[in-house]
Amino acid sequence: MTFKASDYKYEYFSVSEIQEGFIHVVYNHPKTLNAFAEQNWRDYGEIFTRLDAEQDVKLILVTSGVARSFSSGLNLKQAMEVFDPSRTEKESEAHLFTHIKDFQDAIGVPARINTPTIGILNGINYGLALDISSAFTIRIAVSDAVFSIAEINIGIAADIGTLQRVPRLVNNKSKLFQHALLGDKWGAQEALDLGYVSCIVDSIDAGIKIAKAWGEKICDSERWALRGTKQHIQDILNGGTMEDGLKSIQKYNAFHIARAGMNTKL
Repeated sequence: MTFKASDYKYEYFSVSEIQEGFIHVVYNHPKTLNAFAEQNWRDYGEIFTRLDAEQDVKLILVTSGVARSFSSGLNLKQAMEVFDPSRTEKESEAHLFTHIKDFQDAIGVPARINTPTIGILNGINYGLALDISSAFTIRIAVSDAVFSIAEINIGIAADIGTLQRVPRLVNNKSKLFQHALLGDKWGAQEALDLGYVSCIVDSIDAGIKIAKAWGEKICDSERWALRGTKQHIQDILNGGTMEDGLKSIQKYNAFHIARAGMNTKL
């Protein structure tokens, strides 16, 4: 299949093409400062799964349509509907076990797919926002970005990916423990110092300008080469060994180079 923007109709999400192969996904739910209710995160996972399956998609940019917030996290009011007082403790546990797994799977799609992603993180980035952005391939922070692993403040441990992905992405584990246990806030400069983001920009538009420049260069490469690069770095971030990675890329490149022939840039 090939990408057609008209095929992507989701409430609060817009999906468009910046250039051939470079797709822009925008979440715009200003009433909640881009909080995610269940239907929103299920739509999010479906959008990225579908884009990864499109034969002409090479790169995905993710931004917020809300100037004040990338995401304020989970829509807590809607989330409380998960708790049915008629259920026993065992029934509630079984329901939550399945619900959390579905939630993790949807938010983690960008980390699992082989299409690389760029996320521009502006304003509020609380709780679920870090679960989301830690699954991106490349992150850009807007200067007004404020981050918080906020789940501890409502009495739970973060459970949708932050505690599993962020330790492999940052260079100061003591700071990570501090932020996760305190539920405190930190800004764009600290995110850069920690290695969580590539750079800081003054606005979402400035971030999009940089992403477009990077995207033009990225999309000039073969799709299979981009996907293989993303996959094999991600495999190491996920705990894979160097030996397994070398065997995998050996097989991957032998297959694709043999079929691409002189269509490669070799």
